[in-house]
Amino acid sequence: MARPRREPPAPGRRAPAFPLLLLLLLGAARALPRRPADSQEVVPVRIPDPRGGGRVSFCLSAFRRDFVLRLAPDASFLAPGLRIQRLGPAGPRADDGDAGLRTCFYSGTVNAQPGSLAAVSLCGGLRGAFLVDGEEYLVQPAARGAREPLRQPHRLQRRGGGRAPEPPGGEQPEGTGRRAKRFVSEARFVETLLVADASMVQFYGDELKNHILTLMSVAARLYQHPSLKNSVSVVVVKVLIVEDETTGPEVSDNGGLTLRNFCNWQQSFNPASDRHPEHYDTAVLLTRQDFCGHQSCDTLGVADIGTMCDPNKSCSVIEDEGLQAAYTLAHELGHVLSMPHDDSKTCERLFGPLGKHHMMAPLFVHLNKTLPWSPCSAMYLTEFLDGGHGDCLLDAPAEAIVLPTDLPGQLAMYDLDHQCQQIFGKEFQHCPNTTDEDICAQLWCRMDTREPLCHTKNGSLPWADGTPCGVGRLCWDGGCVARDARKPQPAVDGNWGPWSPWGACSRTCGGGVHFSYRDCNDPVPQNGGKYCEGQRAKYQSCRTEECPPDGNPLFREQQCEKYNSYNFTDLDGNLLEWLPKYSGVSPRDRCKLFCRARGRSEFKVFEAKVIDGTLCGPETLSICVHGQCIKAGCDHMVGSSKKLDKCGVCGGNGSTCRKISGSLNRSKYGYNDIVTIPAGATNIDIKQRSHRGVRHDGNYLALRTLDGKYLLNGDFAISAMEQDLLLKGTILKYSGSLTTLERLQSFRQLPESLTVQLLTVSSEVFPPKVKYTFFIPKDVPFRQAPCIGDASRSQLLTRPDLAWQVQRGRRFKSERALIDLSRPPGADLLGRLFFLVPSPVNRHLPQGVGGERK
Repeated sequence: MARPRREPPAPGRRAPAFPLLLLLLLGAARALPRRPADSQEVVPVRIPDPRGGGRVSFCLSAFRRDFVLRLAPDASFLAPGLRIQRLGPAGPRADDGDAGLRTCFYSGTVNAQPGSLAAVSLCGGLRGAFLVDGEEYLVQPAARGAREPLRQPHRLQRRGGGRAPEPPGGEQPEGTGRRAKRFVSEARFVETLLVADASMVQFYGDELKNHILTLMSVAARLYQHPSLKNSVSVVVVKVLIVEDETTGPEVSDNGGLTLRNFCNWQQSFNPASDRHPEHYDTAVLLTRQDFCGHQSCDTLGVADIGTMCDPNKSCSVIEDEGLQAAYTLAHELGHVLSMPHDDSKTCERLFGPLGKHHMMAPLFVHLNKTLPWSPCSAMYLTEFLDGGHGDCLLDAPAEAIVLPTDLPGQLAMYDLDHQCQQIFGKEFQHCPNTTDEDICAQLWCRMDTREPLCHTKNGSLPWADGTPCGVGRLCWDGGCVARDARKPQPAVDGNWGPWSPWGACSRTCGGGVHFSYRDCNDPVPQNGGKYCEGQRAKYQSCRTEECPPDGNPLFREQQCEKYNSYNFTDLDGNLLEWLPKYSGVSPRDRCKLFCRARGRSEFKVFEAKVIDGTLCGPETLSICVHGQCIKAGCDHMVGSSKKLDKCGVCGGNGSTCRKISGSLNRSKYGYNDIVTIPAGATNIDIKQRSHRGVRHDGNYLALRTLDGKYLLNGDFAISAMEQDLLLKGTILKYSGSLTTLERLQSFRQLPESLTVQLLTVSSEVFPPKVKYTFFIPKDVPFRQAPCIGDASRSQLLTRPDLAWQVQRGRRFKSERALIDLSRPPGADLLGRLFFLVPSPVNRHLPQGVGGERK
């Protein structure tokens, strides 16, 4: 059937596919960051199209049916005079990519059905949308940077008429714009700047470029090994050779200082835009300078941990000692990607002793090339990437420098004498003192042929891979093998194995999660084959029943209480009691275990991640999963949209409660009762607005239990800072008295009745302005009769020893603090109020306990 001629649509005629293309593509683009449950992986199959004229057809098999897209070129939505400009530091410049852009877009029909519509781009894969049978489908490549974009796996998403439920593992945390993919293996590209300083130029001369690219080639191959359990490609986008040391970074024998200098120096060479072809994600300095680390002068490399994608800190410094520097380079790059040493306490606690033959061993002895990366390194890298810290690695480089493919020992510059000279100095040469059995196992060198003493490095440095070791034989991994055994083998791409059974639930009640995993082992990638891409783990809710209402501490509170047994003390030897800290914690850190000492501002981060299923905060239903805040409902189901209504009923309509509100605008000196809030009240909001914006206007909120115990601002002692009040599993958030709008809030049901009071010390000067609202069940009686009688006053109020602060921030400590209340109240009394501040505490941690004070 011929495609109709384009003309303005007459009444009753269907409009052409474009300009709908932009709308469809926009819808597709908006949907890409999420992974709905109703999606499947497909590989487009191109089928012959006899129509010619640039027409193409593709078949997508998914959802138990075939979709045949019959497409024709269609760039009608691009104006003939379209101009594309790029704005850079030098001002706008024309982009010459317009001609190629116009050949990307196609439109057509699906299964030849009337009313169906397809609008896609074929550049970089099949990307776009189509409509058929009343449902909308979005298609896009499952990964980026594939060599054959149209033959790679694609993700086909069915949107249908209603919104598909959000699946476990694909939710976006509240309040952030971070990419929402969770537990997904994606192709990563570490775009690298390689810098060689003047000492490298002097030592290697004309062979320098080949040498440093050979080092990168070896390191890049190591990062392609499946033991890393991630698809990581190390690519070089720029090389800088510093011929004059005055123009390069300042290099000294202080490794840490050299790293800082290099990090600062390299920033000026990195274009800000991640799309610039010379933009890099990390910078590496190679130098012949012998430098020292924190503990010894045997240091071969220096880098900070977990700084990848930070343009100011993503760098490393490598001391060149010949080909061994390739392993140092890979090791330090591992630190930048957040990997610790294999002998770290966390690695040994999780995996036991890992030995000294993996890439992240602190002392390089001999690399196990069949398993170069330890399981601990793979775990840290995976968590780093899943946490969104490596998103700068998702873009494939526009242009990369080609790295050598030959084994180093096959190159003339790496014969045995050269290998010795690169390690020990130019006066050294190979010392042939090994037997035929272990000829490749150790490299021995001597000053000249007459010297009887031979030297080696670390006692176990092997000959370079590819070094000839006999007729038709070469060295490989410290052994002498037949040359034919190392012929290039065909690459075998990896494929996912089956999903594992669901693991144990993270909680016994109140909504936990459990996981299922799959490995890239069916088959394992071999000979440089691609690592699997796609979802590596999935999770779902479990144990969603409510915990018994027995007044037990909150789940996060229980995690902090565990550290009470570590015997933290203050300067006076008093044991500290740890409570959850919510106030002042950044949204991105809500899933770390912040704990504060009761009655103090001292806090510590005891764990990098709370236990899965812990609420992200007191005001949200979202939960923490592997350190990320994930959307959940009041039914404790991940991805659920169920919410608590104003009555505190899950999924309710607000019909079971009534609103109570009131105000207070006059008071007497002392404590004035405002309202008694009954147990079961929800969504409590008490506000005390300072008179005309004056801080410390002499009016302060206070909170007291029915038995007379003060939870807040009692005994004329005012809490100046923001804090959280814990009451039998419920949290009341207090703004602190330093704000002009003093506020007390609680979002969950109140476990017991509380009396809200106003402490007034200068009512004649600044009248109060208090408003309150809360909701109570309809069957709960309530009598709204605030009583403002004579405030209780004593001639002398005494209080026990505590730390306190007055106007100018001066801190005092005394055996007994006194307020003489026999004088008439007035504004001058403000300066004599107690403002609570915390005392210092003993900051020494028991061995093995993490955390720091910030």
